Amino acid sequence: MKFLSTLIFIILASSSYRCSEDEITIDCSSAANSMVGTWKGRASYTNSQAQGQVHNLTLSVISSNNCFFSGIMAFDESESTFTVSGTIDKYGWVEFMETSYEIDGGEFTGCNSSSSSSWNNPCNRWPYSRWRPGTKFHEARYRSEPFVLQGEFFSSGGWNSSHRGTFLISKI
Repeated sequence: MKFLSTLIFIILASSSYRCSEDEITIDCSSAANSMVGTWKGRASYTNSQAQGQVHNLTLSVISSNNCFFSGIMAFDESESTFTVSGTIDKYGWVEFMETSYEIDGGEFTGCNSSSSSSWNNPCNRWPYSRWRPGTKFHEARYRSEPFVLQGEFFSSGGWNSSHRGTFLISKI
């Protein structure tokens, strides 16, 4: 009896995953093209060093090519702006990353420390390390009615990998 119950559970669980329907696909090239414009919103930090911090952001998408887009990301709290590259897949999942400085405001690169150790260097901690390129925004589903992206972000590489949170932006 236990075997039969387990077998029925496995069959039901595997057949009901996503209701056994194909996932809806989109024209990612058209979606990337519709990303062109200005998006405003906020990034809310959830990690221990920055818990509760909120940064207002502006994403200016300048161009698109096929399922890719590029632009510039700026924050009210920083003089630095970042070059951004992103993609949209055929299922509407959007991800983009701060790839380099558009303008280096010096919050990270101008941080001076007398520490010879990376571990004790305050430049490798919040808030300075937030302004290092490499933050990835992901887990956002493309929506055109209204134009809103809501997802997660994390800083990749090195000491700032602990900076993470959620974001919400709307096209204006």
